[in-house]
Amino acid sequence: MRVPVYPQDLIRNRGFKSLAKQLQQHWRGPTPISLAEAQKTLAQGLGYQNFYDLNEASKVCQPDEPVPSEATVRHAIGSTIKATLQPEAWLSVDQRELEQLVTDLSLKKLVAFKRLLLAPDAGHNPLLKLVSGAQPGLSKEHIQLLEKILSESGDLRDRALFACMLGALRSSEILSARMHHGAAVYGVKTFDTKRVLDAIPERHRAIFNQYVKASKLSDGEYLFRAANAPGRPLSSDALRRICASWARKASIHVSLLTPHGVRRITDNYTDLMRQMRERTGHYPADMSLAYVAGLPTIRIP
Repeated sequence: MRVPVYPQDLIRNRGFKSLAKQLQQHWRGPTPISLAEAQKTLAQGLGYQNFYDLNEASKVCQPDEPVPSEATVRHAIGSTIKATLQPEAWLSVDQRELEQLVTDLSLKKLVAFKRLLLAPDAGHNPLLKLVSGAQPGLSKEHIQLLEKILSESGDLRDRALFACMLGALRSSEILSARMHHGAAVYGVKTFDTKRVLDAIPERHRAIFNQYVKASKLSDGEYLFRAANAPGRPLSSDALRRICASWARKASIHVSLLTPHGVRRITDNYTDLMRQMRERTGHYPADMSLAYVAGLPTIRIP
C-alpha cells in the first residue's frame, strides 16, 4: 500500500506537512518526538521508507495513481506508530488515546483524499477518482441525525456552530467572525453578505440568536472563543475536535464530519461553486477539479 503524495502536499502547513505537525503535537508516546521524527513515522505509515523516499516519489506521482481506503491507511499508520515505540513504551501508552490520535488525523488534507462533487459523471472521471476518498460523503440523513443529537444536548455553542456550517460558511469565516454593533459579522473577505445571521438557514436563526444573547459578547469579541483564552478565536484544531466528538455520538466516520463536509451538501453550495467557477474562469470540469485539488492542469485522456 502506498498513498499518492504530490508536491502540493509538501508545502508548509499543507497536506503532509500539516498532518505531520498534527501527529507531533498530539503524540501519545512517553516522550515527545521531533517534527522530523513525526514526518518519518507518517511517511512510513503512508507506505514509504522514510520522508526522503516520499519526497522523491512526490516529484513523479501521476494524477491517476490509485488511492487506498482511509481505513487501510489509518490501520497502516497505527501499525507504524506501534513499531516505532519500544515494547515497554507501547505497553505504557493509553491504547484508546493512541487509537483516537490515528482516527483524528485529517487525511482529507492530502490531495489524494480531497473530495469534489462538481460533475455528475464522477465515476468516469479519473481526476475525480483521484481526489475522492473511499468513504461515501455525508448525507441528508446524517445532517438530520446530527440536528437531533445536538438539539437534545442543549449545548448552545455547538448548535450555533452547526447552524453556521449549515449556512455554508467556510471554517475561516466561522472562526474569524466577530461582534459588531450587536451583530455577528464576517472577519474575512467573503463574496456574500457581512452579517453571519443572513447566511444561516431560517429555522436555525433563533438558536443562533439565543447563543449570541447568552454569550453576552461585546463588540470586537470573537463569536466562538478559545476556552482557555477568551480574547482569541476558537482554533481550527479545536473545531476539528468538536466535529470529531459529534461524529462519534452519531456513529459517523470522523473523517467525513468537517465544516466543509457539511457545507457542500447544503442547498446553496451548488450555487456557491457556480459563482466560484465564474470568478476563476475555470469552466471545464477537469480544469476546475485540478485547480481545487492543487494538481497540474494536464489533459487526462
